[in-house]
Amino acid sequence: MKAAGIKLAKIDILISDREPLIEIKAKSVKETPLFPQIDNIYRIEHNGEFLPLTYYRIVKQKNVSDEVTVNYKHNAAEATMSRLSDNSLCRYQTAVGSQDVYSFLAKVISGKATGSNFPIDANGVRWQAKVKKLKAETISTSLGKYPAKHYEITFQNLTERKMPYIDMVTFNMLQENIKLNLWVYNNQYTVKATFKKNGLTSSWELIAVK
Repeated sequence: MKAAGIKLAKIDILISDREPLIEIKAKSVKETPLFPQIDNIYRIEHNGEFLPLTYYRIVKQKNVSDEVTVNYKHNAAEATMSRLSDNSLCRYQTAVGSQDVYSFLAKVISGKATGSNFPIDANGVRWQAKVKKLKAETISTSLGKYPAKHYEITFQNLTERKMPYIDMVTFNMLQENIKLNLWVYNNQYTVKATFKKNGLTSSWELIAVK
């Protein structure tokens, strides 16, 4: 992950083919006033179609340390969130078919996100993601050139409530003034991603395939 040409973090994304599991690791390589030290893990068990069953976060940031687990009951349109930092337990209603932001992005990457509007569970607040498929492009990376599908994604809060802060990566991504562009190769890899906010752009670039 880069911003203003500065490498800020290394992000590992695993979308398992062997089991319905998504794992994302975000670890900073440089600390700045806008991007503090982080070493976060996001792990989602889903139903095989990217509908989350359990969403687990280990948050290790400069001034934040927490473990957060969300269990979904989609037949009842509800979820339960527990937080280790304050031993809290919160039950809340969700929209039908709600996803956390990472299972949603994995669904887009896999090519299974049909339609344009998707309900997002934003730390217990109802949001919506809107996906627009743009013209395919060939993207150059340090590993070579990739023919890639291009998606433009925006987010909208559907309530009057502010999204609670839990971790920096999620909070920075789920903003109404963000425009997220993804370039995806072969329904497997995000070869490039850009975030545009208030005229500033940060980017993810593919550097390795495991």
